[in-house]
Amino acid sequence: MARSLFLFDMTFWLYLAALVLYVTYMLAKRPAMSLAPAGHPVEYSDNDSGWAVQIGQVATIVTVFGWIVNSLALFTRAYERMQLSGTFAPWSNQFEAMSYVSWAIILGYVLLEFRYRIKAIGAFVVGIGFIAMGAASLLPYRYQTAEPLVPALNSYWIYIHVSVTLTSYAAFAMAGGLGVMYLLKERAERQGKVSRLYASFPDLETIDELGYKAIMVGFPLLAFGVILGAMWANYAWGGYWSWDPKETWSLIVWLIYGAYIHARMTHGWEGRRAAIYAVFGFLMVIFCFWGVNFLLSGLHAYA
Repeated sequence: MARSLFLFDMTFWLYLAALVLYVTYMLAKRPAMSLAPAGHPVEYSDNDSGWAVQIGQVATIVTVFGWIVNSLALFTRAYERMQLSGTFAPWSNQFEAMSYVSWAIILGYVLLEFRYRIKAIGAFVVGIGFIAMGAASLLPYRYQTAEPLVPALNSYWIYIHVSVTLTSYAAFAMAGGLGVMYLLKERAERQGKVSRLYASFPDLETIDELGYKAIMVGFPLLAFGVILGAMWANYAWGGYWSWDPKETWSLIVWLIYGAYIHARMTHGWEGRRAAIYAVFGFLMVIFCFWGVNFLLSGLHAYA
């Protein structure tokens, strides 16, 4: 048990280091200032200083290394669980689930950075991954260890239902981080106070589009997760739906994001409204994932 906890602790510190490096990278960028007409905000071009580029490269390396250690921690915990109960799913309690969500968030960010070459997003998305690991580390020690599973959890359904649902939460977390990023830059532009820090952000259209894509990944995954959960419930408890708090809130979250997609497709919801909605949706995900487990009793309370 000590091996996996050591690796989880290493992951926490590596993600913290990556977050600090991404924030330093944004502060170190020195965009070239261009002339602007009177009454208009000063505009900046995206020219990095040499050491800012180096900091950005180190931030990426540390992030990838942190994700590798996170992967090793999950594999080690899977081995420990196999030895304990014959089920290797390393997301069988709240601590493990938070660690897996952090792993999925960082994986999503790394793929995004390699695809779009935008490092400033790391300060927001990697930051959420770090917070997830930090929240996991704050749980009491008894929640961090791999206790034997209750009979309802010791099933092959745990491999697909839980992993799919948690991956959808990671996608929504990315969208929430991008929503915060959008709102900060949009507010600065609206007030005509676009500093060098905000100038390091990608343009608003790019942030908006990436947030939408993250939600379009998370929405079908959550739908699939809810369906799989209903099938598991029928297998374990003899009914597809019991209005358990976790089931109910999962459905609420799915409807929230369904409303977002509908509004975007039919009413052109983009920009600031979409960013606010993405942040709101992520707050609902946090309550569904974290708050329900500790504030509302139900069939999922053992998670």
